[in-house]
Amino acid sequence: MDNYSRIQYQEKSNKAHRRLIYVGLMILVLLLVSLYLFFVLLPINSSAGKFSSLAETKAGIKKVKTFKESDRNGNYYSIYGTNSKGKEYLVIFNAKKKIVDKVPVSEQLSDSKLDKIYEKYKVKNVYSFAPSIYKGRAVFELSYAGKKNSVSFLTVDLKSGKVYRLIEGL
Repeated sequence: MDNYSRIQYQEKSNKAHRRLIYVGLMILVLLLVSLYLFFVLLPINSSAGKFSSLAETKAGIKKVKTFKESDRNGNYYSIYGTNSKGKEYLVIFNAKKKIVDKVPVSEQLSDSKLDKIYEKYKVKNVYSFAPSIYKGRAVFELSYAGKKNSVSFLTVDLKSGKVYRLIEGL
């Protein structure tokens, strides 16, 4: 093997080593990101599982459709689902795993009333929408883009549509 061939072989070998190092680093980064996301999302997934099973045992919910968490007025967890008869309910738990309220969906705020509230308060983009408890009443906690794209908060009674609290322009 002459010197020219040896140099070409070493260059190919160096390129292969570099590629192997890059692939190894990419795999390591993906693994670290995956582990980070797993541990960040672990509390949410365990809370969803705990409160879903509580909704089944304490509130008679047989099929869970949605889980939401709200922490503006204390920690509240809500489960939306159907019972064995097919009737839809929203069940709100406090952090001590006690049922605070169980509201049939048929008694909740209608879409047309909610649309009127959206128009009145000029709700543009909704950032979060979660059931909660405010002064002992079941409410929707809503954060949205308000005037001049500032963040605003709205607390609306779940049944009547009465606005309890409005915070604008944060």
